Amino acid sequence: MATPMAAGPATSDPRVLWRWQVQTFALLWTAYASYYLCRMNFAVAQPLILAEFPDWSAAQVGWIPSVYAAVYAVGQFVNGQLGEKLGARRMMTVAMALAALSNLAFSMTSSYTMMLVLWGINGYAQSAGWALVVKTLTNWTPSKRRGLLVGLISTSYQVGNVIAWLLAGVLAEQYGWRTAFWLPSILLAVMGIIFAIGLRNSPQDAGLPPVRDDLGNGTTTDSNGVVVDNDRPLSAAEVLRLTFANRILWVLGLGYFCANSVRYAFMNWAVTYMNDFHGQSIKGSAFTAVALPLIGAVGAVSAGWFSDRLFGGRRAPVCAISLYFLAAVCLGFIFIPKGQWMVATAMLGLAGFLIYGPDMLMSGAATADVHPRATAAATGFTMSLGAAGSILSGAGVGYLKDISPNLVLSLQSIAPPSIGPLLGEWTVIFLVLAGLSMVPATLMVTIWNARPKGA
Repeated sequence: MATPMAAGPATSDPRVLWRWQVQTFALLWTAYASYYLCRMNFAVAQPLILAEFPDWSAAQVGWIPSVYAAVYAVGQFVNGQLGEKLGARRMMTVAMALAALSNLAFSMTSSYTMMLVLWGINGYAQSAGWALVVKTLTNWTPSKRRGLLVGLISTSYQVGNVIAWLLAGVLAEQYGWRTAFWLPSILLAVMGIIFAIGLRNSPQDAGLPPVRDDLGNGTTTDSNGVVVDNDRPLSAAEVLRLTFANRILWVLGLGYFCANSVRYAFMNWAVTYMNDFHGQSIKGSAFTAVALPLIGAVGAVSAGWFSDRLFGGRRAPVCAISLYFLAAVCLGFIFIPKGQWMVATAMLGLAGFLIYGPDMLMSGAATADVHPRATAAATGFTMSLGAAGSILSGAGVGYLKDISPNLVLSLQSIAPPSIGPLLGEWTVIFLVLAGLSMVPATLMVTIWNARPKGA
């Protein structure tokens, strides 16, 4: 844990608390946005890597982000547990340094095997991020504002995604795809130094009284009739027991498995889709694809506000409604004619609006609601299942793209004459994404009335 900034009794000056809350939010937001500079650069480099190495299939190259996702899934669970003891300040600083080094090394290799290894290392480093961000933010804020504040801080990864694609698009087109890895690594390393100096894991570490209102004081009885001492830190075994025994957390995790596979399918392949299907340049594809995370940021903040104000702290209704509409949007992509990049850009924006709200709620606000005493562990558990789902978005989408020509011919033979000519090599992909969106939407209906413990 970080060393408190002030010795002696905690100060209750609200101005001091406000300054620390603003500083903490700014550091967490900027740090997590910086992670994405060294994560989403691969999506822009991907079509250029395919062009430089023509003997590699789309499925092979798709395995690079899939290996990342597999290691990220394991890392989310492990680092979520470690985060309860070590905190964000220490773990995220080390993680940013490791992510920067792996990106720098990636820019220097032409070995497929080394690309898999290095991107896997990056995946583990990046996994020490979101769970710690959510835990630290909840340490500094009351539960009644959680949906909105997690929504606001989630704009870090949407804005980070936008900046990453724009920066990587310019660098890759002007100087080659390798520069899209080494320059972001430098920026992330600098952010890591600033983060280590300025962040404190909790108000107590800054010499302030606690802020959270959902932990309780003294002893209480949980929903299973077990007496809980709220003032005693949880052991590692207790954290694991509470995590695996929580039914709502399992529903969130399984739903997030499918929802995250859809989000990462768009994130990993949107640039390739705009380049391959609509004929945009790499830089043009990156610039148009930013509609996905850019409008997604608006969706995340809106979802947080709606869940706090209109649904009384219930996150599931917002998730279910958004994901059902997302399934319809995925089906709509099938009917966009080839070359209609403006329509495709608008649809990407709409998809982003509907994706990022449930993503933020299922992996942040809702996990803190149901597991307040071990927020990092709960978020890490949910994120690990989501990351496992995102494995499908790399090699899975690549495989579907490789086999699509034969599948599309079969679909065209049974489709009405007015629809048949619209079906292309991305049709099967969007059909699968629509189906995947329906699953978490239905799961969220089963926990429709779940609320924060502090509500």
